[in-house]
Amino acid sequence: MNKLFLFLPFVLYASFIKFPFDFSLKKDQNAKMIIYYDKKAYNLTLRWTLYKNGVLIVLYKYDNFPYQLTLFNEYPLDTFRIKIADYPDFKPYLYIKVTQFSDKISSFRLYLNKIYKNKIKIDFKGK
Repeated sequence: MNKLFLFLPFVLYASFIKFPFDFSLKKDQNAKMIIYYDKKAYNLTLRWTLYKNGVLIVLYKYDNFPYQLTLFNEYPLDTFRIKIADYPDFKPYLYIKVTQFSDKISSFRLYLNKIYKNKIKIDFKGK
């Protein structure tokens, strides 16, 4: 019961996003999100650092573990997925697609499977 009491205030003040969700980032600008799933909160920080010759380097930290990706301006190499939680029977994923590549600003779109839209809430803290 104490865990629910501590978790509830954070959820009440969150402004959850609707899917698909679009946002843009300048070079080295952070996008911060809190993902709520199964009474747990996971932190996600996303940024891009380099765009050269049609290749975009994306850095993100999910649940305090850093990742680095190389994305290209063609399908399916412009999309990546983040495993939200690890369960034996199913694994919910957050899909992130880069919709615009440039050396000044890049645009991203977040997707979530229809099955999990009511179970997973994301609080986008902005840039």
